[in-house]
Amino acid sequence: MWKKKVFRFIRHFHILFNFCGCMNSSNQKPTYREYIEGTRRILEKSKDEAKPYKVMVLGREFIVHPNVFSPKYFHDTALFAENLPVQEGEEMLEIGPGTGAISLTAIYKGAKKVVAIDVNPDAVKNTQANIELHNMAGKVEVRQGNIFESLKPDEKFDTIFWNTPFGFIEQDEVPDLEKAVYDPHYKSTERFIKEAKEHLKKGGRVLIGFSTTLGRLDLLQNFVDEADLSLRLLYEVESEEIHPVKFEIFEALPKK
Repeated sequence: MWKKKVFRFIRHFHILFNFCGCMNSSNQKPTYREYIEGTRRILEKSKDEAKPYKVMVLGREFIVHPNVFSPKYFHDTALFAENLPVQEGEEMLEIGPGTGAISLTAIYKGAKKVVAIDVNPDAVKNTQANIELHNMAGKVEVRQGNIFESLKPDEKFDTIFWNTPFGFIEQDEVPDLEKAVYDPHYKSTERFIKEAKEHLKKGGRVLIGFSTTLGRLDLLQNFVDEADLSLRLLYEVESEEIHPVKFEIFEALPKK
């Protein structure tokens, strides 16, 4: 049974607030805009990585390419990789794999097959590099596309997962790297929720990586309702800093 767990993600948020200078002088909780700007500055810092480098995720080595969402700077990759409830023998689809660390970890946890789709061509190459590094050819397949576009109509999965870009912003377009953390007007999130069940096997589920601190749960719930899905919290992590930040895994199921 999945229970609420509390962990300390102090290092990550010290990096976020100290690096971006967005901790206000009165030690009050940062505003939503300050959270968003802090994330943007971390992304800018990650762009200093001009060459591929290696990181450890759950004790395994992964390559990170430039212009790809990096577990070195954002720790939610490791968080979701560790706590995603993978069922033995299942076939899984991951949207937005980035480095491919979550997709590959799903195989290590018992998944039979994973298809990974990313809109960022650099992320597609990065995931392929890690497939080869871990000798997972035939078990993990990576494709380039926007959400479900590269799937055939009859391709269906037991589990569909996306560590969604839960940063809501009101500009119309963002670069490929920023699409990993920002979703303009939540258009991609809405499309993901409303189209996901077309690619679910009978009894399948949609798993959503989210942050109710950094994201808009009200909009997510609206999309789920409009798609005739039910939403429940499977897992929650809360930092124990002065300024708590939560990350969650939600499960969305077709209503009976």
